Amino acid sequence: MLTQGAILEAFVRLLVEKGYSSLTMRDIALVAGVGVGTLYEYFPGKRSIAAHCIQQRFLNVGVCMEVWIVEMQGRPLLEVTRYLLDRLIELHAKQVEEWSALILLERQISDKQAYQTLYFKIEDIWGMAFRVSCDLHQYPAKLPEFVHATVYGVLYQALMLTPEKLKNPEFSTQLKALVMGYLQIPSC
Repeated sequence: MLTQGAILEAFVRLLVEKGYSSLTMRDIALVAGVGVGTLYEYFPGKRSIAAHCIQQRFLNVGVCMEVWIVEMQGRPLLEVTRYLLDRLIELHAKQVEEWSALILLERQISDKQAYQTLYFKIEDIWGMAFRVSCDLHQYPAKLPEFVHATVYGVLYQALMLTPEKLKNPEFSTQLKALVMGYLQIPSC
C-alpha cells in the first residue's frame, strides 16, 4: 500500500504541476520513487491512476463526513449541517489546487457509472446526517439529496472555475445561507 500511495501522491503532484496531458508514466514513476515496471504492476496506464486517485479522494471525503456526523450525533439538523459545511470547505481549501485539478480531470475521464457510484455514496452520507439529528421530525419534506446537490454543485463549480474563492470567508457564508435557507423555508 505504501507504493500505491506514493504513486497516487506523485500523480496528483504532477497533475497540478504539469497537467494531465503532459505527464507520463515515466514521470509518475520517477516522482513516486519506483521503477516503471513496478508502476505498471499497480496500474495499466495513466488513466487508471487518474480514475483510482479520483475515486480515493472522493471516498476519503465520505469517510471524513461520516466521522464528522458521528461527532455531531443527536444535535439539531441545522447545527449538523453547518458543521459539515465548515469542515467540507476547510478540507477542500487546504488542498485547493489539487482538488481543482482533480475535479476538472474527473469531468474528462469518469464514466457515468463511476460518477453515479461516488455521487450516490455522498448523497447517502448526507442522509445519515439527517437521520442522526435530534430534530429530523421538523424537516419532513426536506431531502438530503437536495442538500448534497446544492453543496456539490456550488463547491465543485467553484473548485473548477474560481478555486481561490474557497479561502474567502464569504464563500462559506453564502453556501451556508443557501443550504440553511432551504432547510428553514417551509415546504409548499
